[in-house]
Amino acid sequence: MHGIEIAEELERRSGCNCIILGDPCYGACDVNTSYLDFADVLIHFGHSEMPSIYESENVMFVEVFIDYDICDILSEAMPSLRHRIGLVTTAQHLPLLAKAKDWLEAQGKTVLIGSGDRRVRHPGQVLGCNVSSARSIADQVEQFLYIGSGDFHPLAVSLDTGKGVIVVDPLMREVRVMEELKDKILRQRHGAIARSREAQNFGILVSSKVGQKRMDLALRMKALIVKKGRKANIIILDNIDPDQLLAFKVDAFVSTACPRLAIDDYLRFKKPILTALELEIVLGLRDWSDYAFDSIIG
Repeated sequence: MHGIEIAEELERRSGCNCIILGDPCYGACDVNTSYLDFADVLIHFGHSEMPSIYESENVMFVEVFIDYDICDILSEAMPSLRHRIGLVTTAQHLPLLAKAKDWLEAQGKTVLIGSGDRRVRHPGQVLGCNVSSARSIADQVEQFLYIGSGDFHPLAVSLDTGKGVIVVDPLMREVRVMEELKDKILRQRHGAIARSREAQNFGILVSSKVGQKRMDLALRMKALIVKKGRKANIIILDNIDPDQLLAFKVDAFVSTACPRLAIDDYLRFKKPILTALELEIVLGLRDWSDYAFDSIIG
């Protein structure tokens, strides 16, 4: 919503012609690599750079932080908090981690902030596809405290680590416990897997976005499906939209793109959509008891 204002300010200060990219941008994984067709430099606002996937002196990541006084919300969370806590957040709230750590330690809590893999720039930062900063300390904490809005990131932490997650939402000014939502999502995923068990023809979705492209994984999934006597086709899209998939005559889809598609957006799809790990359950190569979050590793 600030695009025009920012563009006008950049033009005023630099004398450049500033072009606004109007397509959706879902994160640092979604860098428009065709920008050189019409510009010299790409400025990406709001996300942290993913060091492992894209390095160019012509791409500038401008992190945008939202700062709040969260001590009062932390006070509300205290009855739900155990002694050893792992702190995580998204790029927008990174400055709050140090403040929360200091406040919680003053209340007698032991607080840890983990470091992620090469896909994650900052300690304590989690992505929708990668919660390695939480995984790195999972065996040292009793639960996680997530600072931020929305449910998908803390859900990913809970699914990946198996630990309980308390959400402190500075925008909604509320505290939420993730356990009930996690159970609901797992029931939904079990339903998607059950609906796909008799599928004979799969569409394997590959994103062309620079930070989501997992063609090697798609080829492995196709080989597994064919080995089980079923059919599979690989479908490449930039923006994976349910309406675009209506024309494909398949029984179920497997997404190798952002795991959010299958988990957070599943109600938008007319046919079952699975993660790669869920496909292994459908094919009898993994037990439901071994369910895991589909991370994109840096």
